[in-house]
Amino acid sequence: MAVTLFFLTIGIWISCVLSDPWLVTGFAGLWGLVLWIRMKKPAVCIFWGVLSLTIVAGILWNQAFPEPDPRPGLYQVYEVRAGYVLAANGSSRILYQDQEANIHDELYIENLKPLTGLKNLHLFDFADSMAAKGVRWRGTGYIRTASDSLQGRLMRYVRNSPAKMAAFYGIREKDSLLVKAGLPVVAFLMVFENLLRRRMKPNAVHFCLLPPAILWGWLFLWPAALMRWVLFRLIRLSGLQPLAAWSLSVLLFLILQPEKAASFSLVFPALLQLCSITRRRSCTRYLMALLQILYFGSLSCTLFGGYSLLRLLSAASFALAFFDISLEIEWMLPEIPIPAAPVLLVVAAILLLRYMIMQKHPQLLLCSLLIMPVSPYLDPFFHVYMLDIGQGDCTLVVEPFCRSAVMIDAAGNLYRDNAESVILPFLEAAGIRKLDALIVSHEDFDHAGAVEAVQDGISVHTVIRDPTQPVPVEYPMLNLLPDRTSPDENEGSLLTYFSYDGHGYFWPGDAGILTEKLLMDTFADLPVTVLKAGHHGSASASCPAFLEWLSPDLVLLSAGRNNRYGHPSPEVITSLQSMNTARFCTAESGMIHLASWHGFLFLETAEGQVSCLSTPAGR
Repeated sequence: MAVTLFFLTIGIWISCVLSDPWLVTGFAGLWGLVLWIRMKKPAVCIFWGVLSLTIVAGILWNQAFPEPDPRPGLYQVYEVRAGYVLAANGSSRILYQDQEANIHDELYIENLKPLTGLKNLHLFDFADSMAAKGVRWRGTGYIRTASDSLQGRLMRYVRNSPAKMAAFYGIREKDSLLVKAGLPVVAFLMVFENLLRRRMKPNAVHFCLLPPAILWGWLFLWPAALMRWVLFRLIRLSGLQPLAAWSLSVLLFLILQPEKAASFSLVFPALLQLCSITRRRSCTRYLMALLQILYFGSLSCTLFGGYSLLRLLSAASFALAFFDISLEIEWMLPEIPIPAAPVLLVVAAILLLRYMIMQKHPQLLLCSLLIMPVSPYLDPFFHVYMLDIGQGDCTLVVEPFCRSAVMIDAAGNLYRDNAESVILPFLEAAGIRKLDALIVSHEDFDHAGAVEAVQDGISVHTVIRDPTQPVPVEYPMLNLLPDRTSPDENEGSLLTYFSYDGHGYFWPGDAGILTEKLLMDTFADLPVTVLKAGHHGSASASCPAFLEWLSPDLVLLSAGRNNRYGHPSPEVITSLQSMNTARFCTAESGMIHLASWHGFLFLETAEGQVSCLSTPAGR
């Protein structure tokens, strides 16, 4: 019974994480096959099928009948984070940016706007993380009434103590390993539980710790880690086996807080406890490493090697917080950035190999994690990444096996540091340690505003502003019409053309119709598979005659969401539609990623669109 409940719980948990009807349907079929192979009980498989259909039907119902858009009015704060709070009015939830609002405060919201943000592969998407919590709108207004509840008064009392806010609420301006290792109160309870077990029976220990833990949860808003800790121990009091108690505690948590199904504060402690229950403690270290990579895109040498010590330190930070002492660890080893996607592929391959040969070699997993830092140098694909940078341009071109990396433009932004928040983090996530060249099409801020900041953050071999300057790569990459004269800076943009795997790419900066006519007069033919539309899709470029002459298979447009220029222009969109040319815009799709290999050309976007654009036979 415990094993059956465990497998059903895992299936429900993964379904909650996937949350897409097609993905859930596919997973349900695969998991049903696993249940049949593992248990060979028709009743269990039928129950899983009914349960899966219910989950899919629930998802489809929510998509067909979404919650109505929130309206201005009164909202009550139900969650406080660093720099913002979440508030609700009935089923409507919004985000409100304020440093002073506390739990249960009453807000009057005057204006509402959709919560949007930049969407880039491998980078944290704040808007998506809020959408997972059911929050899709941002409100502005004022605090109408300060809460008089005990929880509200308690938060106001500790608000000026960073140590208490971090230890009691998990609110910290900058994340730390102590936060990643687990909420300090849970670490404190676990350490105290181990001490009590030396003198008391397990049930007596639970009776001693559960009342203060429940009281603490009520006072400090039930953090996810603490809620699951309490649920597990409450269920254990009934005498259920540890595995069954673990399964029921996860199920109850998913019922109470389904939006946190994929949260690190649930996944991390729950899976570590599962390793302990199933007596597979040797896997704990490898699981910790894998979760770090998947959630944070890096591997902390300290946490990988010393979780027990960090748990003690986390418990100590909780105790010291009562005295306003913040425990900061200065001696921690550095973190190694590791992209998550290749890790998943390698781990899947190892698990398949292990299943085929039916041998236990956990050292294989460790070896796979150790080679991940060099995984970009094992990648045979040619990559073109058009970053979602807002109203501006930034493209990264990476040769197979990371033989070279070239960036075309690095846009600035008046309201954020694009280099610090987008460009440099993406380069780190992609495993790029240096740029062979940074091509600046022209000096407009939306193309060159972050160039100096990028140079400060990563080694750049050469910055190319002169069209006659060669690009230091081994494949064809050159700037067309280097000797032309132009009436303005936009028309004088560098015209970067490169080709690889039989596909041509043309990036014309902000060059307009005059330059396009000059190109048509100069070249009899220019083989282009992918065109980045000039001047962000403005009507001053991409004239119908030029588009017909190039006849690209795909047109990319780089523009900010709801930009004040109206890019891309309706005229350009109409021209592309009349030609039946595929198009993708960063304002709609987020980052656009192209990957080619021996004539194949694949596309993926940060919004989840995937396509095979070309095959060797179709060239």
